[in-house]
Amino acid sequence: MTDDSQDRERSVKTVAVVVAHNSARDLPMSLGSLRELPVADIVVVDNASSDDSVELAARYTPHVIRSSNVGFGKAINAAVEQFPNAEAYLLLNPDAALTPESYAELVRALQDDAKIGVVAPQMRYADGEPGISAGPDVSLAKEWLAALRVDHMVPDRVKRGLARSQRLRSRLPMLDYLDKGGSAAAADVAWVSGFCMLVRATAFREINGFDPSFFLYFEDVDLCRRLRDAGWRVVSVGTAWAMHRESTSTSAVGKNRLYRSGLVAYCDKYGTAMDKFSARALRRLPL
Repeated sequence: MTDDSQDRERSVKTVAVVVAHNSARDLPMSLGSLRELPVADIVVVDNASSDDSVELAARYTPHVIRSSNVGFGKAINAAVEQFPNAEAYLLLNPDAALTPESYAELVRALQDDAKIGVVAPQMRYADGEPGISAGPDVSLAKEWLAALRVDHMVPDRVKRGLARSQRLRSRLPMLDYLDKGGSAAAADVAWVSGFCMLVRATAFREINGFDPSFFLYFEDVDLCRRLRDAGWRVVSVGTAWAMHRESTSTSAVGKNRLYRSGLVAYCDKYGTAMDKFSARALRRLPL
């Protein structure tokens, strides 16, 4: 990385925020990667961990906030309140890591367009496989197909073929989920994942941050929807990526249950009566 690039990154006063919940195994990944970035501060919000998360976090940053288990969005809001002078907030899951090169790409995107409210990298698992880090508007049809595991019945080569068909994707936006490769450049999307996102502080404050009524899951989709409604761009950068183990802090309490509850909360806020009924019916399916 050139000195000019580093100076440019430092010109954006960024505060990195990590929310931990029994994340002692993972925190070295996220906090270790954040130490390599030119961010102004790192803050960890600990949501009532019963392991060594607090002690471990204190080795990386003096800014550790102890909290009851208030969920993801509410914890982020609490951290942001303590750093009101930041120009951007980098949100990173404890089981994720961002490279300096990818962080530079995110900062560059934010600087190049004053209308970008949030920008995020692509997701990559430890084995190199891509994950879903952005997508179109919420589709209950897609959620039902996933819950019934219909997608597991479709061969990967068929999925790749569907993902390559722009004609089909224009008619069925939920097919965008099959394209995990991402765009080669910055692309507008309906939402980006809160596993790793760089949010412009003015945009975040304009919409009053995360909706605290969401405990976990879909709070990022809701944030992005409100940003778009307020006139901000939501952008996924194909040339940036972050590694993600995914959901290690929620596996013990049931990711699917929490995910489906998040979907119900989202449909309660934005959906039709049929959407609300469908989301609740899906939540009742066995895990």
